[in-house]
Amino acid sequence: MTNEKTKKMIVAGTVGAVLLLVTLLAIMIYQMVAIQKKKADIARWEKATVELQQLIEDGEKTVEIRSMRDWIEREARRLNLVYPEK
Repeated sequence: MTNEKTKKMIVAGTVGAVLLLVTLLAIMIYQMVAIQKKKADIARWEKATVELQQLIEDGEKTVEIRSMRDWIEREARRLNLVYPEK
């Protein structure tokens, strides 16, 4: 092997190693961004789940309150309804 051929092999090896490093670095950065996006999505869905559970609990309380006799009678009076005469 000549001196020139050895230099070409070293340069080719160095270029290959640098390209491999750049490719792996790009893949790593892409994966990190994807992981952060997924974490943000999970946090957003967990927050939405908590809000919906709170709405369900509030709705159940509203149903309980509105099915009480006092509330029904108050609303009936507000609408000018009366009990039928016997």
